[in-house]
Amino acid sequence: MQRAWSAHAARQALFVLGGRANARVHAGHRYDYHCTSTSGTRGNEFGITAIAAAATAVPASRGTREAIRLRTIANMANGDEQKAAEQAAQEGLADSDAPTIFDKIISKEIPADVIYEDDKCLAFRDIQPQAPTHFLVIPKNRAGLTRLSKATENHKEILGHLLFTAQDVAKKENLDDFRVVINDGPKGCQSVYHLHLHVVGGKQLSWPPGC
Repeated sequence: MQRAWSAHAARQALFVLGGRANARVHAGHRYDYHCTSTSGTRGNEFGITAIAAAATAVPASRGTREAIRLRTIANMANGDEQKAAEQAAQEGLADSDAPTIFDKIISKEIPADVIYEDDKCLAFRDIQPQAPTHFLVIPKNRAGLTRLSKATENHKEILGHLLFTAQDVAKKENLDDFRVVINDGPKGCQSVYHLHLHVVGGKQLSWPPGC
């Protein structure tokens, strides 16, 4: 039995459960994850056996951190970023330096469509694009930057570098106009607590966003 899940959800599932992944697949089914391009055709197959589907089977009554993480993954898989952000907050990630899926991407432990990299930051395409062009820019060394509101004087240099990189990569992606978005905290719809800039463009964007 095969089901297609978002790359982000599948990777997060593997990251959260690690070697216990297969034990979470009910009735012995394996859920193979495949990357799907923005055109709707199958792209690179990473060969990852994901258990994101099993997350939906976790009873809401289970109040463990693992159960909460699994339900967060399920929300990501369903494209519900608001619920994913709420679940992350419920787990206490908003005030946590716990490793995230981005740490695995930076260390090359899991694949990502990287379009730029230097010694300070990494840019890669969002697997659930909200526009024809949608990529993320993240600092390699989080250094306490779980969210923008946690920034200090010591973060000025990296914040400037992230913004400069965002516009530089946008130009290389042939974007004349674009938007840079930073989600901050649960009400800002942040579900991954490693500061990241969303750069979206390639179409006429509307205003106000997300209101």
